[in-house]
Amino acid sequence: MTKTDSILVVGAGFVGLATAAFLANKGHSVTVAEKNRFIVDSLRKGLLHFREPELAKKLKAAFRARHLGILSPSKELFQEATIIIVAIDSADRNTWKMKLAAFERMAAWIGGVPRGQPAVVVLKSTNILGFARLFREILDNTPYGSQVQLVVNPEFLREGFAYADTAHPWRVVVGADDGKARRRMVRFYRSIYPDAVSIIATDCESAELIKLGANLYLSHRLAFIHEIADYARMHKLDLTAVKQAIGLDPRIGRQYFEPGLGFGGSCLPKDCNLINSRESETGFTFHTARTALKINDRVLDQVVGALHARLGRLKGKKVAILGAAFKPETDDTRGSQAVRLALKLRRRSATVAVHEPYLKKADRIVEGNLPLVPEIDEALKNAHAVIIGAAHRRFRRLRPNAVAALVTNRLVCDRFGLLNRATWEKHGFEFV
Repeated sequence: MTKTDSILVVGAGFVGLATAAFLANKGHSVTVAEKNRFIVDSLRKGLLHFREPELAKKLKAAFRARHLGILSPSKELFQEATIIIVAIDSADRNTWKMKLAAFERMAAWIGGVPRGQPAVVVLKSTNILGFARLFREILDNTPYGSQVQLVVNPEFLREGFAYADTAHPWRVVVGADDGKARRRMVRFYRSIYPDAVSIIATDCESAELIKLGANLYLSHRLAFIHEIADYARMHKLDLTAVKQAIGLDPRIGRQYFEPGLGFGGSCLPKDCNLINSRESETGFTFHTARTALKINDRVLDQVVGALHARLGRLKGKKVAILGAAFKPETDDTRGSQAVRLALKLRRRSATVAVHEPYLKKADRIVEGNLPLVPEIDEALKNAHAVIIGAAHRRFRRLRPNAVAALVTNRLVCDRFGLLNRATWEKHGFEFV
């Protein structure tokens, strides 16, 4: 691959835009295809539709250099591109089946015309095990699809650090069943990354398993520390010392080892479900995925149970949830445990007041049609319980005397450990 290649990135989400901005800032000519017209118009105005500060700056730099364009998908775009990087939401979150219609349409466009140079389709989207094989069959059923090279190149991006993780990856995985395609992508990545970055070359399904397996491990790790935390709270043990002593073992470590309300987001819950998707027909069950999801659900049930034990029937009781994003300092509520908790409480007829400081312009969260309270004082006023829903740093600055003046009942649930418990307890607050 050279800088004369025409690169098309499909999807203007975190992965697509981080990939496009990085390649454009490396001097490549990149076009992003996005079906959402609102997002296309916003990006052309220089407005990023989610909170990712460094990515916003890098996108502006790429636009200024005229190396990056944003367009709606079209047949011509797919037929002119020599490198097509697919970064779309590929699975239905209700059925955990692949959204095949979008891939069939892309395949028809990509394989519909002869090409002087074979196009390479790079699957960055996280898919079920064996999906590359299925997509290969779809491509081969088009007039010229058999000439198209197919590569699985999974992303390992942390939300909030999407551009940094694209520019400085811990590893790059290139999966292809065709040796030429594999070598083509390895050469490409070796030309833009230093030798210190490991490039793992393998087959398609192994690359798919690497991605799903990595997120399965992270999910299970978080499920483990949540279970440890639940036991420590139940028996009033020193959770800080327990976490520290376990994590100081270098085989375990202390990263990704903090309990909260469970794991959420667009990746971990999805991948725990995808790895056991019936559609993959692997004949194998990953029991660790099921265990992690079960523990994750139990975390929320225990919070609801603790509130019920202190407040009695929750009907008509006001519960303030501070923070709805699944990850601190972001505005992304996809798969948020705080949102799931709010919906559980609402089903018990509690009055739920959700305040998310990074969603000032939104009046509600789409998931569950959950209204947002714009001001924190309004959310706290007359609350019977206060729950820290996201570990935003600003919540550390909450003053217990100010909160006490607003709430009806001094009951707090802070599973993230943001608040100084001793200080809050001196002001009469009870922690659950």
